[in-house]
Amino acid sequence: MERDAGSPEFNPLRFPPCACPRCRPGPDAAADGVGDADGADADGDSALLRQLRARVVEENALRLSLRRQPS
Repeated sequence: MERDAGSPEFNPLRFPPCACPRCRPGPDAAADGVGDADGADADGDSALLRQLRARVVEENALRLSLRRQPS
């Protein structure tokens, strides 16, 4: 298939913006006014990443406490 020399290969105006949680800011990002367009704070961590890290730390602590219990 031949293309015209002036036709763009990709035109972002033809596609809607991404609606995934990673690309769109959450409802709390606009309310607090802290962070950039990606929802990151001054440390560069997004709220989702902070929640994930907290969950991993909590799960690791639970695993460690189960290992320390005598059988």
